[in-house]
Amino acid sequence: MKKIGLIIGGVLLLIVLLNATFIVDETKQAIVTQFGKPVGEPISEPGLHFKVPFIQVVQYFDRRFLEWDGDPNQIPTRDKKFIFVDTYARWEITNALQFFLRLRDERGAQSRLDDILDGETRNAIASNDLLDLVRSTNREPEVTEDFLEAIEQLEQITVGRDAIEAQILELANQRTTDLGIRILDFRIKRINYVDDVRRNVYDRMISERNRIADQFR
Repeated sequence: MKKIGLIIGGVLLLIVLLNATFIVDETKQAIVTQFGKPVGEPISEPGLHFKVPFIQVVQYFDRRFLEWDGDPNQIPTRDKKFIFVDTYARWEITNALQFFLRLRDERGAQSRLDDILDGETRNAIASNDLLDLVRSTNREPEVTEDFLEAIEQLEQITVGRDAIEAQILELANQRTTDLGIRILDFRIKRINYVDDVRRNVYDRMISERNRIADQFR
């Protein structure tokens, strides 16, 4: 009986010790909660750590760069061209405690980023012409014949896609300062014309090529 009691006591002691310790690896950071409320400061140092067994719970958060992939949205530009815009961003958790208090988990963060980044994207696109969204720099047309100079003229951009992306990133980060996260990068992955705009673009391209062909003839 005494041996059985020692075995049971050893098992219980082992369970308590296992519940009183936790490991934080290099890719994670953690906070300890007691009855749902944070206790102490966030733990970012990798290694073995201790907590009150059975009462305190460990919440883990990623230290690596995380992805946000926006849903394609139909948005009008300043010059009234409707386009589908697909966006992408990278972000990180900079303050695990603030992150937990405001967003709770990554799902909550992704939802909040949807609101922030989609909103800033809509505002930026509605404030700029289509030309500025598809090009980042001005370029000169290649003219092989002197009489084509009056035909081959490219419109000049005033802002450019790179500057618009940088503006969206800056404004979005201003809205995440109290969330414990930071947006590292923002990019417009793809811009597609809606059907009406696409037809107009094709008609314009055909018309320009026909004018050039008439000049050659």
